[in-house]
Amino acid sequence: MIKKRAKLLNKLLLFIVSIVFIVVFVRQFGSLSRAAETLSRGSWVFLVAILLIQIVGIINKGSFYSSLYEFFGVNDSIKRLTYLAVASNFLNLAAPAGGLTGITLFVSEAERQGMNKSRSIFVNFFAYFLIYAVFILALLFGLFYLFFNEQLYTYQLVTAGILFGAIIIMIVLFLIALRGAAKVKKLLSVVAVVINYFARMLQAKKSLLSDGQIHVISTEISDCLKTIQDKFSRLKMPVLHVLLIETIDVLTLFYVFLAFRYSVNLGVIISVYAICILFTLVSITPGGVGVVEATMILVLTNLQVPVELATIAVITYRFFTFWIPFILGYFAFRKLQGEKIIKLENGVG
Repeated sequence: MIKKRAKLLNKLLLFIVSIVFIVVFVRQFGSLSRAAETLSRGSWVFLVAILLIQIVGIINKGSFYSSLYEFFGVNDSIKRLTYLAVASNFLNLAAPAGGLTGITLFVSEAERQGMNKSRSIFVNFFAYFLIYAVFILALLFGLFYLFFNEQLYTYQLVTAGILFGAIIIMIVLFLIALRGAAKVKKLLSVVAVVINYFARMLQAKKSLLSDGQIHVISTEISDCLKTIQDKFSRLKMPVLHVLLIETIDVLTLFYVFLAFRYSVNLGVIISVYAICILFTLVSITPGGVGVVEATMILVLTNLQVPVELATIAVITYRFFTFWIPFILGYFAFRKLQGEKIIKLENGVG
């Protein structure tokens, strides 16, 4: 009975996700059509280079999780973690909740990764912490560049302030957690409420974290924090992968302008990239759809880039960095859920 119910819930989830995918895709079909038209006018050498760079970027995200898991004593294949990373990115776009939906996917797959759920929760929160912390460097550069060019506006500062606030909260939570398992237990009780809500959408169990598990989990997380303290110098590989994530996206934007034979200095590229990611993270729309494009075009035109070129470049950039990963993520998620359904039908899991 439980397995039949789990199979039904998984199929229902696939149906809902498919509807979300279609709705978002159709609503933005005009942008995709313009992107395709734009691509036909660009230099195919650079456009192919961008596609190859993005492929490297997707593999690099899987490698990032692989190196981070290895840091915490868990081994899993880069291929599988790449699937999970791409699928979790899709979930974050389809059902945005500050990254919690993507984390839930990793947690629901924890046992297959050879990792218990409590460690998986911590590792994935820590992964977001590293990503945000490294991005802050690019954001600070971008804000100072806009300030010195007299293009820094209140809406940019307010949005950046929200992200800085989130980073500060994460740092405070880590500092509190370092004080012992008792503090971790209190924090985890709050986080569990949110995690359980999204877990119900991804698997059959009523909750991912029960009250009886809190003590065990808090002890596990305390052990993870001790691992960070003891092996801090070995974090350099995950950090290098995060730096590569940022570099690949900046390079992609640079190549987009080269594809349309327009030279833009590095300061403009990094600033616009920083604004793009900022409004992707802090936006009322999934993945910042609409908001990000409009903001990037506005910033570019304020920095003396012709509006026609700015529009073309932004649509092309979002096509490669948003829509292609979005579509790939949808199919990666379907594959993962399909495997789960097959296991349930075969009486496994």
